[in-house]
This record gives sequence, C-alpha cells and structure tokens, in this order.
Amino acid sequence: MAFNIFRLMPLQEKTVMLASFGDNIEYVAAEVKKQTSSKIIILKEPGCRKTFESTVPDRILEFTPRNAVSFLKGLYHLATAKYLFVDNYHVVLAACNFRTPVKCIQLWHANGAVKYFGCRDKTIKNRPASAHRRFKKVYSRFHYIAVSSDEMAYIFKEAFGAGPERIIKSGVPRTDFFYHPDAVDTAAAEIHAALPELESKKILLYAPTFRDDEYDVTKIHLDIDTMKKQLSADYHLLLKLHPAVKLTGFENDEFVTDVSGDFDINPLLLAADILITDYSSIPFEFSILKKPMIFFPYDLNEYEKSRGLWFNYQSYMPGPVAFSTKEIINILKNNNFDMERIEAFNNQWNKYSSGNSAAHLVKIIYSM
Repeated sequence: MAFNIFRLMPLQEKTVMLASFGDNIEYVAAEVKKQTSSKIIILKEPGCRKTFESTVPDRILEFTPRNAVSFLKGLYHLATAKYLFVDNYHVVLAACNFRTPVKCIQLWHANGAVKYFGCRDKTIKNRPASAHRRFKKVYSRFHYIAVSSDEMAYIFKEAFGAGPERIIKSGVPRTDFFYHPDAVDTAAAEIHAALPELESKKILLYAPTFRDDEYDVTKIHLDIDTMKKQLSADYHLLLKLHPAVKLTGFENDEFVTDVSGDFDINPLLLAADILITDYSSIPFEFSILKKPMIFFPYDLNEYEKSRGLWFNYQSYMPGPVAFSTKEIINILKNNNFDMERIEAFNNQWNKYSSGNSAAHLVKIIYSM
C-alpha cells in the first residue's frame, strides 16, 4: 500500500541500490557516480557489511521494517527512482509494480552457480501456491540481469524465467577487483600483515557453502587434528565459514585460524594458495586467479537429492574431488592438480569479465 501511494509521485533522476550482500553494488555505485549525474540512494539490509564509501552517508538508509521511518523512506525511493539495482531475492519486490520507464537490474551475488536456486530450487517444492506466486512476482521485476558467461545466462533462464532479451553480458562487477594488480597486491599484503602466522607457509582456505541446518556449529567436517599432524610443517589452514554460520568452542592455533568474521572473501582468495570448498560459488571467481582447488562434497548424494545441482559435480568441477580428510591430504602431498582445467573453467565462466564490468554495465543501462 505504501509503495502504491508513493508510486503516484513523479519519477526522479535517481538510482536506488537495494543491497543484501553489497559487493556488486559497491562497484556499480562508484561507476554510476563516475559516469552519470544520477542521485544515488543505497538501501542497506541488516546483513549487509559493506560501507559504500563512494556514497554520501545520509543517502545510505537502513532498510528493514524494524526501523519503520527508514523503511518507509526506502519504499518512497523505490517507487520514485528511474534506476534500481538489486543483488538478491528481495521479497519486498513482490509489492513493487514498477512503472514502464523504470529499469530494475539484478546483480546476483555470484557469477556462477553449483546448486539450484529460483524456480529450480527443490526445497520450495512443497511451499504453498501463494509462495510460488510471490517468487514469480519477484523474478518478474528483474528487467535485466548481468552475467559473466553464457552458462549463467542459461541458469537465469531456468531459475528466473529470464529470456535472452533480459540478459546483459557485461561481466559481473565484483570480479573487476581481480583484474587490477595494484589492488590485488595490496589486499594480499594486508592479509599477511594481519596474520603473521602465515609467514613462510602455503595457505589453505576452507570455504564451505551454507547448509540449512548449520546456523550454529561446534565442529567442521575437516579432521583438523589429522591435517595438523601431517601438514603443519608446510601449510596453514584458514577457515572462512558462511556469514550465517556461527562456530562456537573453536580455538585458533599455529596450524589453523578462523577468519570467518574478520575478513572479506576477496582478499582471502588472493592470499590463499589452494582453495578447499564444496557447493559454493567461490570457485568461479577463484578460477580467475588460476590457482588450485580441492572439492570436498562430503554429503554429495544427500545434497544433490535435497537441493539439486546444475551439472554432474564430480566430472565438472575443475579440481580433484575428495570425500574425506585423508583424501585431501593425499591430494596435497601428491600435488594432484590440473591447471589446464582451471584455466578452461575460468574461460568458460568468466567469458565476459575483463576488469571493466561495472563500467560496461553502467554504460549500457544509462544509454538505453
């Protein structure tokens, strides 16, 4: 009702950015400021950790019903802006019937996907019909979707029902970071300066995806004691758990450090020598760096049955697949990596990313 009231007011030369993750939006906001005179308003959801330094602080609003005044201001901006960038499934969009001149661009928070989402998500199968109607309403609000690959364009067609006319092959803005050597070197150096225990060690980064039943955990699925006995002379292990996961009762030592709440993922990817992950989208970005990866889908059969995967996991991922800590250790000791597969994977999934994705996307959108 509030949106429809505000919708009666004139549209303004204004860009609203609805941020759940914020990585892509941070890059796009800086480029909108650089290329246009559009007023930028950022609606920041509670879980977003980005500070958006290129945006005037009083134009960054807390966007949650718990702050009623700020939330109403956000709805006003959503209803009166000509341009809107979003980076997630935002349920509020179901109520936002935008006017014809408005352009809503989806900056999805990953430039690749392993597990099903959207209409293909198996976990929504038994939801009521009203929920499915809401999902489709939200998906229909995305006039355009930025992608880095033809494969991701196909996935958005399946997940959101997005035809080719809604796809912009600009590359994903957050990947720009990896193509700027000075920024890359600085970020990696900052990790090493903050974590002196990494000195003279190869860095393993364990970054698993979120699982629905793992908000609070007391242990992870790696056997850290065994890894420490066999690898500590040469390696240091960093744990980067999903932001929604809280690991309690864990203590860092000379072999392992939990960096989950302290560092953004990009600098950690730069510092890491080898990535260990499962169904996360991180490998799609890590492949830009052309460094080795180990895949640890310890619950593959169960996960594939409950969530669904876009491809045959074991044959498709660009690195050895392990189902136990012992297998991971053997892979590391034998240096069992195929770098040509990683390069091919990068060329496929980052086809349209070249370090200028934010600039390219903004130029396209604001010249339509």
